[in-house]
Amino acid sequence: MATVALSFAACKNSSDNPAPEEITKDSKYGVTIQVEAAGEKHDYILPVEDLMKEGSVSPVGFGIDVTGKIDQTYGVREGSNIFITDGNAVFKYSVATGDIVEKGNAVVSNPGNYMGMMKSAFMDGRLNFINWAAQYNVTTEAIDKRLFIIDTATMIVKGESALNFKVPAIAKAGKPNEFYEKSTIQLSPTSLGIRNGKIYVGFLYLTPEWAAPAKQVAYVLTADYPSLQNQKIASNDKYGHTTGTWYQTKSSFFDENGNYYFTTIREDKFYTLLRVKAGTTEIDPDYAFDLSNYSLFSEGYMGQQSDQHTYLKDGKALLGAYIFDINNKVMVKNLNDSGLGKVQIVPSNGVLVEGSKAYVFVKTVDSQWYIACYDTDKNEFKRGIQIKGGITSAYGIVKY
Repeated sequence: MATVALSFAACKNSSDNPAPEEITKDSKYGVTIQVEAAGEKHDYILPVEDLMKEGSVSPVGFGIDVTGKIDQTYGVREGSNIFITDGNAVFKYSVATGDIVEKGNAVVSNPGNYMGMMKSAFMDGRLNFINWAAQYNVTTEAIDKRLFIIDTATMIVKGESALNFKVPAIAKAGKPNEFYEKSTIQLSPTSLGIRNGKIYVGFLYLTPEWAAPAKQVAYVLTADYPSLQNQKIASNDKYGHTTGTWYQTKSSFFDENGNYYFTTIREDKFYTLLRVKAGTTEIDPDYAFDLSNYSLFSEGYMGQQSDQHTYLKDGKALLGAYIFDINNKVMVKNLNDSGLGKVQIVPSNGVLVEGSKAYVFVKTVDSQWYIACYDTDKNEFKRGIQIKGGITSAYGIVKY
């Protein structure tokens, strides 16, 4: 077993260290990380009281070891609760006491062949996620993927309805007159948002081998929520396909007015920010923010884009390491130019927003990890607590 894991176990048994419930009693945040020692990887959640205090935090003595118990890449977190799918059920776990405790589960009736969470969103005490499983409907020529809605307090299933992604005619590369069989086309959701009784799903069609986007077109499905009635697909063929991956990354956001923003990427890896205005179902033809002058592409799993897009306040948004004024279409600050380290793009809750403050992970040139905070009101970026213990990657920051 890895040295870090041994040290952690020893510290838990020592009278000089607090019991698990004491570890989290005064904690306001949970920092999820992965460490590597002796060639083994271990996942931890670090309870933290103050993200901006001087000093450091480490898995040794204060980390909650979730290795092999909770898959942090595929699970989603809300406060001290973690939601994981297994078989045809969604399980709820809590780390509020310093240990992993199962708090219940919800069994769905139609999970398909695999019920992983491709994209998820929390809304009004409900976990919403799009299922991995997909089914091609020959009659409608659409790929059907289910949206599951789970009440997080009672763990009761509140909805299991299908999203219908109609498949267009897709020509093979270099063969404009030769088309794929529609039933062979794959589909990947790239973003998910819910606001004001509407659901927004960015997505792209993939070739049968999942090798590449099948069309350089941006698609967004809109529907009434939670009924999923009045489904419509909007498209734009000027700026490439929607960005984002099937796992838990953030590729879209809403502003205070309920406008839905998402990014697209061209084959040259340049980004554009587009939007669907609140109360409409079409991609706004009068809004396109060209981001080709900024290095936003971050390669994730299987070469896909690992986005970390987060709305802050007053028209400011964080995309990658850049703060943008999305109304006036200008860059406000490049956080990577601060001298504090490089902002890390992580596969889950990589940015925590509290009022005017946004917390992110940064990594220095000598591989030291820290939490850093951008203050929107002051346009300042400062470094906070250091994360020690052989950290190799991070998953997110959540508030308890």
